Amino acid sequence: MNNDDFLCFSRREAIFGAVCAASACVTLPSFAEDVVAPEVKPAGQLVSTEKVAALLRAVPTFSIVDERGVPYMVVGEDAKVTCYFFTDYTEAKRILSAARRSADKAIKQAKKDPEQSSEDLTNPWLEARISTVPLDFAATLVSRTMFGGGIRRSGGNYFQVASSQKDIEDALAITGKEDLTEGKVPLFYMEHFEFRNGDTPLYFSRGQLEKAFRKENPGEKLPEVKVSELFAVLLEMVRPDGTDTDLQKLVFVPLPESLTKAKQCQKEGGKASPFVVGERN
Repeated sequence: MNNDDFLCFSRREAIFGAVCAASACVTLPSFAEDVVAPEVKPAGQLVSTEKVAALLRAVPTFSIVDERGVPYMVVGEDAKVTCYFFTDYTEAKRILSAARRSADKAIKQAKKDPEQSSEDLTNPWLEARISTVPLDFAATLVSRTMFGGGIRRSGGNYFQVASSQKDIEDALAITGKEDLTEGKVPLFYMEHFEFRNGDTPLYFSRGQLEKAFRKENPGEKLPEVKVSELFAVLLEMVRPDGTDTDLQKLVFVPLPESLTKAKQCQKEGGKASPFVVGERN
């Protein structure tokens, strides 16, 4: 892995299709903290698709849905109608709050226009809630609309995994770039930093990585923080001609508060579906 992975993402859909194959029928929600994954993998593939799915399944994402679990979609930076799966609950909450304020402002302005009928105007975001689904489910929806004509089957809707603004800013500071293409998810790591079991952790937050290093290595100078990209890493893990055995030791580490917030979302959602595919607000 290197910083170039953050900028280059151009593998064929046949390779990426393997990422979502094992998670296409995932039961929601699931956030196992100690996932045991099968080790069966196709010849030449460094990491089994089942193991990749299990690693992703341990990471919660957060989306904005209505009471039934139908997602709210917005026009993204690329002018596509998009649903976002946030890696950080706080970012999802910030976006929802901003959407409510924006709608309230628009309604207030509309009521000032005597030529418009605004008596029945209501804020569509008032009934919204934050729901949670595992990252493997989110990545499956992303892949199906990115490759192989899946956008037609999803009714023209797009899906993106989104990092918090702070994580994006941290990634750009490391790479020296001015902007990040929408849909790319930075992962932070340090060379030679491993868990005691030999796993190499990839973090969704720079601050979380640095805190983990200090905990494991008190008093030591922080090594250089590097950044890769989620989907670029996944493609390398499942590519049939892969040779980098270090990929077999990678694990994705969710934000600690994400696990707590995921349980909170599940409780607040009750028996309602966490996410309805095929409909949109």
